[in-house]
Amino acid sequence: MHERYALGSIVLHWAMVILILALIGLGWHMVDIPRGTPPRAYFFNLHKSLGLISAVFIALFIGWRLRYVPPPLPDTMPRWEMKFAVLAHRLIYFLLILVPVSGYVEANFTQYGIKFFGYPLPPWGPNDKLVDTVLVNIHDYSADALAVLIAVHASAAIKHFLVNRDRILQRMLPFG
Repeated sequence: MHERYALGSIVLHWAMVILILALIGLGWHMVDIPRGTPPRAYFFNLHKSLGLISAVFIALFIGWRLRYVPPPLPDTMPRWEMKFAVLAHRLIYFLLILVPVSGYVEANFTQYGIKFFGYPLPPWGPNDKLVDTVLVNIHDYSADALAVLIAVHASAAIKHFLVNRDRILQRMLPFG
């Protein structure tokens, strides 16, 4: 198997990896910071700013993915593994949309809104505690599910590299 992903796919994939891992780390860190403290506001606003940037990369990635077909999986893969890979990718794409959209909408139903690297964006929703609570739960649980799927995805790639040695991982690496 020598087919590689297109350069655009590789660049967008790894840019999203960096952004999303940073967002997951920030998300897990910031919720433990005491309420009403400057560090909490700083990390929440950083998380929201990076979330908006990641939403742009996600939109570009999904647009690219709709236009360019990825290289096929090797015929040596068991059928169940191919089906699981397709399902996992579809779930990841779904969560890549749900997580930032729920976070963005939720932020617009709070008194804090969004400050994009310090620049306040006008909120378009009222300060509604019920809507905020529902959307926070959607955002938190879907982000956790995305983190689990990312771990499964990375583990599968490593398994293909170390065990199967079928070069699936190398197709997405920016080098070699």
